[in-house]
Amino acid sequence: MANIIDRMEDNIFDAQLARLSRVTGKSPDPSFIREMYRRVKARYPEELKQRKIRLRALDGARLDEIVSYIFYYHIFYTSHLPADVVKQVEADEKYRSLLVRDVAVYIVINEHLNVEKLSNTSVYSPEIAAYNMACSFSLFVLGSFKGEDRRMNGINNLFKKSMVTIKSVINLLAAGNSCDAVILWRHLHELECVLIVLGTKGEELFFRYVQHMEYFDMDASPRAEQLQARLSEECKTFGVKERNAFVNYGWLLHIQEFREGMGKEYRLNFKDGLQKISGQSARHAAYASASKILHPSAWVVAIRDDKFYKFTVFELYRSLSNIAGQIKEYVQRYREFSRKPAECDAFARTIDGYLGMIARNNRVISVKYKEK
Repeated sequence: MANIIDRMEDNIFDAQLARLSRVTGKSPDPSFIREMYRRVKARYPEELKQRKIRLRALDGARLDEIVSYIFYYHIFYTSHLPADVVKQVEADEKYRSLLVRDVAVYIVINEHLNVEKLSNTSVYSPEIAAYNMACSFSLFVLGSFKGEDRRMNGINNLFKKSMVTIKSVINLLAAGNSCDAVILWRHLHELECVLIVLGTKGEELFFRYVQHMEYFDMDASPRAEQLQARLSEECKTFGVKERNAFVNYGWLLHIQEFREGMGKEYRLNFKDGLQKISGQSARHAAYASASKILHPSAWVVAIRDDKFYKFTVFELYRSLSNIAGQIKEYVQRYREFSRKPAECDAFARTIDGYLGMIARNNRVISVKYKEK
């Protein structure tokens, strides 16, 4: 009979394998993964010894890490193959030995020789956890909508993309990559402006926006000639000479206010076009600062990492607030299409609670990173 430690190991193994299958939609043969786990666990100490690496207490690779390395290695090499071929691969000792060797080396190098970057925060820190919570809850509610309404589904996908992007930004912050987080926030802000405009400038604008997106992959389209002709006609109709500017922002000309102010108040660019019509002009200085670090320069090196961190958490709050405001209207408008109407009714109150937590955390950040 297995002792309690062995039973615990079995339970953790089963739980991790089930979790990985759930998040990937892949279910490799558990007996194969278990055998590979047993062999990697035996090979791993040998690799450490060869490299003369002595671990401190509790610094060894965790069970869930070892299982994850094996799982992802195996599905990378086999998930595109027919089931009968996968069985042959799993029975091939050459493949098995290669997997064991590679995974053991991956673990040793990636887990024990990697240089860890100092970070201002962590995935467990309150400000990161609060952002994660707001995004996870939003994605949970957005995932409840089902139906054939094209606008509902299209806007839903854009909202989901924005929430996933926010999660990516905070993951970069948590890993100590604040400069990269600023760059990704810049992309988020553009999406934020698109969502505001699509949500506030009329029902039909979404369909104009989708139709306009065809121009971005025009050369690869089987309808390339037709799209080129349509593009030329639209440029002529709206009196636009710069085709590239029209491809990027021409969909805004379907907004009467924008069309009437074209060349005076509005232009076909981000600053005087999309950002302005979305009511976010006051944030252009932040956007311009983020744009400066897209390309490596002395400016990037000269600014301390905590400056990028502080910049990002505050701008991210403004972006999340704006996007959450649009989601509030969305869930009420399409409530009947949701499998969770009660969650839709509670969305505004719940998300405001999470935003309140983030605002409270930001006050702490203001004090901790106060300008000297």
